[in-house]
Amino acid sequence: MSEKVEKYVTCPKCEQQVMTEIVCSLNTENDKDARSLIFDEKIFRWKCKKCGFQTKLFHPVLYSDIKNKFMVYYIPKIERKQISDERLELEFSDLSYVKKRVVASVNSMKEKIVLFEKNIDDLTLELTKSAVSEVVAKSTSRTVHSGYFMSMDEDKLTFQYFVGSDRRSYIQTISKEVFHRSSEIVKKYFSRENQKPGFLNINDVWAKEALKKYKSNK
Repeated sequence: MSEKVEKYVTCPKCEQQVMTEIVCSLNTENDKDARSLIFDEKIFRWKCKKCGFQTKLFHPVLYSDIKNKFMVYYIPKIERKQISDERLELEFSDLSYVKKRVVASVNSMKEKIVLFEKNIDDLTLELTKSAVSEVVAKSTSRTVHSGYFMSMDEDKLTFQYFVGSDRRSYIQTISKEVFHRSSEIVKKYFSRENQKPGFLNINDVWAKEALKKYKSNK
């Protein structure tokens, strides 16, 4: 079952405090609509009971998919590399095989869910995405702000990047050989990463630090 809490939310328009029910945890085993609530962002929709103003209320939410062996904890704008939740660690102490991630954005949450559903290693994917972002920066002569996985087949991977001051969408397809090379790096240098306790923030910052460590150890 989903977990919910009630808290007061101040309406941005009428500035009245409104008691709001917030879903803070979703479990795919019990919530058949869990995935759509995230991907359609229904879980973040909010309407003021006082004036009718509608907006999106982005709040922390834990998404659990034990069948596919992963949990993703969305905490808006979190920058920490690793977080611990004692209650969750106790509750899921027998699930050491479950990958646990913390993310700072809804788009990153969606990406992690897709990757783990497809059984794609996110450490390898982040290294690949970081390497490809350098190619995108050179080919566009623009700053790369963010990038996300789109698809993978037998020969290639496709990413969507957002570049320049206007965050314009840029699609980049690359050979799967880049992914294979990243996989070898992960196996050789970062195989113990998933053994760390708590929820790990495996993102572009992690990838840049990992690549720097890899190059210094070559």
